[in-house]
Amino acid sequence: MIDDTLNPRAVRVLGDIAAGEIEYPPMWALAGVELLEATPGRVFMRAKADERHLNAFGGVHGGYAATVLDTALGLTIFISIDEQARHTTVDLAVKIVRPFPVGEWLDIETRLVNVSRSVGVSQGEVRNAAGRVCAHGTTTCHIRR
Repeated sequence: MIDDTLNPRAVRVLGDIAAGEIEYPPMWALAGVELLEATPGRVFMRAKADERHLNAFGGVHGGYAATVLDTALGLTIFISIDEQARHTTVDLAVKIVRPFPVGEWLDIETRLVNVSRSVGVSQGEVRNAAGRVCAHGTTTCHIRR
């Protein structure tokens, strides 16, 4: 579900992705990320790690946690700014508290903390199928208007 009260540009892009009119962004496809819901100040996505995301020791690489969180946290900022504005991540903090499973859907839920004229902040968690937090994080984005 994509709320039509969001940034109109975001609504168009996300709607086109959902309708299959444009492909998922390449990074979303690589990370196995899917958008489930975007409403004011909140994004809900899911992701599934596979063998492409493993480190040399057979576990899901920590960069995978950063990637899926950055994707959802940045999207939370994007849907919350006006249509002409652009945003860029300038700080990403990720804490991994539990191993990420391979081949299991993970829920990613993010919330807007604040958006000002030049800075946006969001926070979120990645949870496994049992609802336990695997990672949490925050992002700060520079906003250009």
